[in-house]
Amino acid sequence: MKSLLPLGLAALLASPAFAQTSKLVGTITGLGNKPLLYRYMRQGEHLADTVQVAAGGQFTHLATAGDDGMGSLYVAGASRYILFWVEPGTMRVQGDAARPGKIRVTGTPENDLLYEYNRTVDWRYDATPAKSSAAYNSVRQLNGQAARQFIKAHPAARTSAYELYWQLLTQPKYPVAQYAALAQQLTPAVRQSPPGQLMAKRLLILLNQPTVGRPVPDFTVADTAGVRHSLATYRGKYVLLDFWGHWCGPCISSMPKLRALHQQYAAKVAIIGLAMEDARDAAKWKKAIRQHQVPGLQLSELQQDTGPVISGYNVTAFPTYMLLDPAGALVLRTNDMDDIAKKLVALGPL
Repeated sequence: MKSLLPLGLAALLASPAFAQTSKLVGTITGLGNKPLLYRYMRQGEHLADTVQVAAGGQFTHLATAGDDGMGSLYVAGASRYILFWVEPGTMRVQGDAARPGKIRVTGTPENDLLYEYNRTVDWRYDATPAKSSAAYNSVRQLNGQAARQFIKAHPAARTSAYELYWQLLTQPKYPVAQYAALAQQLTPAVRQSPPGQLMAKRLLILLNQPTVGRPVPDFTVADTAGVRHSLATYRGKYVLLDFWGHWCGPCISSMPKLRALHQQYAAKVAIIGLAMEDARDAAKWKKAIRQHQVPGLQLSELQQDTGPVISGYNVTAFPTYMLLDPAGALVLRTNDMDDIAKKLVALGPL
């Protein structure tokens, strides 16, 4: 004998909203009393839901879709987390709280593909820590090669656009023209998706970033007193742009060398500091300038890394130094103050 569902419930089950339910079901062992959070972005705001976890680390959680179609699971107190695609259906979760960056999310098409990428690319080359800078660079190169091969093999996957964005961000020295060709191979639907648009924005930054021999874009940024200064004002002399932050240990440890260079070339090289700071940390930035006697004109967009200068100049590592000639063209870009000192010596009388 068939049992009939109430009319209202039947309508709910048949509705598009119900059909689009995204459910996380799985087990994360070793959680103990640590909260498990589902994090996502909605209307530009970062949100977090606490996942109700039963004994043994088992849980079921309805995942709200974020703006970019992605979400993450975060074990409170951990330094890493796992990203996944919020897709209709049941997403199966399996992992250990001791290894939060390697939690497995599968069961839907894009998540199965993302897991395959993690397994064959990211996790494969994250297995053992590098013993030297040469070994580290070798691993990064292998990672990049594997990532590009994966992206080329899956042009219809949002995962490919997302991972190409991360390659653009973490390996910017790879030929940008080849990145552009790889991006062009992605399907139109993928290029128009949120990760595709993110990738395209990053690619545009690389295509237009400061290049040796070419004038860098002008900018106007405020100093510690709110007075705005333009880079164009310094045409006619050498300029050293110092991208730093009060929070950056290597930046602070390099300040004695920066002060020595300022004393030696004060009349011929203008130093302009551009600090990567949040508006809430303005007082800390100003204190660091005084405490460490940071030389030169000190500016900050106070927009973290989203300001037009830091993002447009493709500054992703701190410190970053850019030496400009009197015409405003880039002479040298480096993360090492010693490179700047050697270059100034090689240039001879300025």
